[in-house]
Formats: sequence, structure tokens, C-alpha cells
Amino acid sequence: MCFTISIRTTRDAIEKRFNADTSALSDFDFRYFFKAFEFPRIPVITLQDPGKVRLMHWGLIPAWSRDREQAMKIRTGTCNARGESLHEKPSFQKAAATQRCLVVVSGFFEWQHVARQKIPWYIQHKQKELFALAGIFDQWRDPATLQQLDTFSIVTTAANPLMEKIHNTKKRMPVILDQLNESAWISENLDTGTKNRLLVPYPDDELKAYTVGKTISAKTADPSDPEMIRPVNYYKDGTLF
Repeated sequence: MCFTISIRTTRDAIEKRFNADTSALSDFDFRYFFKAFEFPRIPVITLQDPGKVRLMHWGLIPAWSRDREQAMKIRTGTCNARGESLHEKPSFQKAAATQRCLVVVSGFFEWQHVARQKIPWYIQHKQKELFALAGIFDQWRDPATLQQLDTFSIVTTAANPLMEKIHNTKKRMPVILDQLNESAWISENLDTGTKNRLLVPYPDDELKAYTVGKTISAKTADPSDPEMIRPVNYYKDGTLF
């Protein structure tokens, strides 16, 4: 699963990395963490406009949602989308077919269950400051206010060996796209075979992971505090605690 991400970077870095216009990020608050169930706006790059970064709310609302009550209820269960069943879920079918996107991140967090403890880990790319997660998006218009909400979901897959040890309950991870495959994911002509090839666990030797402080789990955690991604060692002489 993936419910907490980090985007601690700059507009310039995103522009250089993805070769895309970042003017939509002029007021964006880059943070050490964003939590899915707060439904924050996150930088994404869409199939329809690959040369431009947009901001969308995390938590996909399908276009067919009849009213705000239904829309808000649905989005609590659509922050992630299982890659194996994208075309089976009514909330994701249309988006998976024609509305795919890249979700720009510098890292993500996951929790490891050890005895009665939940140990937070921070995972980032071993070589790149920024990378892309596979996403799908939709646009919903509130019939009462005519306000349009652009929303997205992060696609997940089975965990690689590293993430199996970290996310040792669900054993899932976000789909991390290799830089060479990013354009394929947001291509209009993506065929089923290529799509299935992309929605696989990322090689664990390309990732770096370490434990961080439990403050990240607190409601009072400060997203502007660099301590959120500072390493914290829970092990002593090879034994936890």
C-alpha cells in the first residue's frame, strides 16, 4: 500500500527531471510528508498533457459519483488502486483505460509490524532524487456547486523482497516506474501486454530504505520538519529494542 509520500524538492528539480512546465506549482508547499487521507493536492503529469505538471487531490472520485456525499465516501477507499484488478473495479475502469498519470515523489513511507510495534520506514530511490509512481485519475463535477475536482489514485502491486520485510502484513508496494518506462505508462497507445509488464514490483536493489522516528505517525507531526526523514535506529546489537 502507499498512504504517505514525501515531495521535498524544488520546481526546478521537477522541471529538469520530467522536462515539464511547473508553473502550476508556484504556490505549492513542498513537504517531508503528505498523508493520503487528508486528500492533499499532489503534483502529477497526465497522459493528456505530458509536458505540464498539474496538481490533483489524492483520493480518486469517479466521474459517475452522483453527489458530494457519495463522492467523499468513495474517495476514502481509492487512495490506492490494485494493479491486478484495475479493469474490474467500477471506480477505476475508465481511468485505467484512458486517464493515467505519473505521481511525482521523492520518497514514501511504510510501516513494519514487529511484535506490538509499528516501525516507520522511509523508502527512496537509491540513485535519483525524484521518481514517478504509476497513477490513474478522474474528474468529477459536484452537481450542487459545479465545482470540478481532479483526483488520482496510486497504483500498487505485490511487494518486492525488500518491501515484503518492511510492509510485512499486506506485502504491497506502489508501482515505481523506471524512468525509461514513464512515457509508456502515459502513452495513448498503451496495450495490455505493456501495461502488465509495467505494473510489477520495482527491483529492491534500486531502492534505499531506513527506519525513521515514530513522530511521523502522530497527528501533530510537522510536514516541514526534516526530522521526519532522519534515520532512527530501533535495533541494538542486532535485536529490535
